[in-house]
Amino acid sequence: MAVVFPMVKHPFVVGFLVTELPRMEIDMPGSEGRDLIRSKNLSSSGEPLSLSTAAKDLEMPMPPLVLAPLKQTGISDYLHPTLILLLYAFHIYFLLEIILAVSAYLARAVLGLELEPQFNEPFLATSLQDFWGKRWNLMVTSILRPTVYKPTFSVFARAVGHTWAALPAIFATFLVSGLMHELVFYYLGRMKPTGEVAVFFLLHGVCLMVEVAMKKAVNGKWRLPRLISGPLTVLFVMTTGLWLFFPQFAKLKIDVRAFEEYAALGAFVKNASQLMFSV
Repeated sequence: MAVVFPMVKHPFVVGFLVTELPRMEIDMPGSEGRDLIRSKNLSSSGEPLSLSTAAKDLEMPMPPLVLAPLKQTGISDYLHPTLILLLYAFHIYFLLEIILAVSAYLARAVLGLELEPQFNEPFLATSLQDFWGKRWNLMVTSILRPTVYKPTFSVFARAVGHTWAALPAIFATFLVSGLMHELVFYYLGRMKPTGEVAVFFLLHGVCLMVEVAMKKAVNGKWRLPRLISGPLTVLFVMTTGLWLFFPQFAKLKIDVRAFEEYAALGAFVKNASQLMFSV
């Protein structure tokens, strides 16, 4: 089990604290531009050629928790950069699941509170409405529904009626969510927003509007089988995520920041341990 200390600023960084990459040396933070990761083989640019340097050259993050076993077997050197990004996506999802599960356990053990699950098997979603409304990040859904969706729905219901008021309410909800995520990414990296994260959410909002409109048009008379709608939904979410959402982690150098916090946490634990045993 990984323990989160106050100095760890971002919760998903915990995933970088539970494993160690073989054949790599970690430099302590120093002057800007100094390489953080050094490998042993040669690359076309004169640097070592391995999965780590390939990911760095393409400005892609590398998920140590997921790829460490692959690197030990040598398979990682043959992975396509897109696959690296895909593994990074799974890395973040499973890490969030672990963090939320540990938080729920602590809340139940210490405070006697029962926290609601934040994910409900999103990989089994059969539509975008099912994914965003009932399966993914349910805490944010429960916040945006009464604060954005319902007020917008009430306003437009007077103009276009209750049947179609859901469409502008959906768009407003995803617009607010996109702006919120842009703000979060700005906080993480202090870099000028590119708008790609907001575009990701607006794209999903528009597609969800189309989906809801089509459902209202057919009025339940026709529906895609789950064996078709399920894989299509997951494929759409993953494709758009790899295109617009997850690359932002690389541009903000979240992996570099993670290793810096890894080093800081390791130094803290080492000093604390020495202090405890010296008493």
